[in-house]
Amino acid sequence: MKIAYIVSMFPALSETFILNELISHKKVGIEVSIFSIKKFNGGMVHDKAAPFIEKTIYLGVRFWIEIFFLHLYMLASKPKIYLSTLYKLLSFKTDIKIKLNSLAVFFCSPYYSFVAKKQNITHLHAHFATYPALLAWIISIFNKIPFSVTAHAHDLYLNQDILKLFSDDAKAIVTISNFNKSFILDKLGWKATAKEKIVSVIHCGMDLAAFDFNADKPSRYGTNRKFRILSVGRLSGIKGFEYLLDALALLKQEGLEFSCQIIGDGPLRHELRMQSDSLDLDGCVTFLGAKRSEEVIAYLRDADLFVIACANDKIEGHDGIPVAFMEAMALGVRVVGTSISGIPELIVHGETGLCASPENPVSLKENIAHIMSNYDNTLDMVKGARYIIEQQFDIEKNANELRNIFLKTDPKPRPS
Repeated sequence: MKIAYIVSMFPALSETFILNELISHKKVGIEVSIFSIKKFNGGMVHDKAAPFIEKTIYLGVRFWIEIFFLHLYMLASKPKIYLSTLYKLLSFKTDIKIKLNSLAVFFCSPYYSFVAKKQNITHLHAHFATYPALLAWIISIFNKIPFSVTAHAHDLYLNQDILKLFSDDAKAIVTISNFNKSFILDKLGWKATAKEKIVSVIHCGMDLAAFDFNADKPSRYGTNRKFRILSVGRLSGIKGFEYLLDALALLKQEGLEFSCQIIGDGPLRHELRMQSDSLDLDGCVTFLGAKRSEEVIAYLRDADLFVIACANDKIEGHDGIPVAFMEAMALGVRVVGTSISGIPELIVHGETGLCASPENPVSLKENIAHIMSNYDNTLDMVKGARYIIEQQFDIEKNANELRNIFLKTDPKPRPS
């Protein structure tokens, strides 16, 4: 079995869940190529991603010369398939931006189809139910290679047009939460049908060996330092940092002493810094910028509480289940999230952490304050958090489930 992972861009600092899967596949000897629609921009990457870059296929240097002849070859050798696929893309109903981007994917597809054939790829797996899934679908049509898709968050919530386009042909649709599964089945109208069986829930996984659990880590709040809060995520609307800053201002007004470090970068960087200044949080909140995974883990080990105030956003929709929550819980760090999307499946309120109401600074403040004032009485939550991670979010278990899906669609018979 040889797999091609299809992604928007590899490597990507925020997509550790894809890297974790690749590492797990490599451990068991599965050969994986990576088809990246966008060229890597040369920015910061996780150290463990470096070995996979050489296995990543980007649009070649001679792409603009090759693509003309590749399209002619596809049209001449498979005219019916070529024209029917193009017709479907031209005629499917969606907004103009998605249609143009979809046609751009089709324009590039002969190149990746040629590479897939040359490398004898036996299964295609796309991460995100948008353009990566679309490319997998087109390659599958051209080369008769089975494909599957993992759907996450914004790729589902904002628009389902591409999902509806490829879903009938996918061998499997994997998603990261039961919330997402219900959403997909509802949007596709697959309730009470045999097709429901192709939608599986496989949570994003993490390497537990890299996260030593410390349930008895004492808080140093009230001793030699302030209560230390950490938040990690892209500085965009779905992470709800504006609500976190408002909640922190309320904590400060009540006289509670804390420091909050925020790791991440993104489009709201300037606005959030301005908001922090206007709330007089100077000295309480520090923006640290983007960090590698190894650096984030070090900050997590030093934190008393981990918070992401996930929210709805008109541009990005809302989050799925942030991997950073899993990492914090695996290490024994108390967590506060919000009751949005699939997050309550991980942070079970009162059992594995606390969930505030989304977009509600008062609720967020109250849940943070509860941890601050009851730190030593939340040990059961910490143990429950590690347990749920071990049972449902272990990368070895979850990647193996994914490999079983790949094997079921492998066209070549395997020895028993």
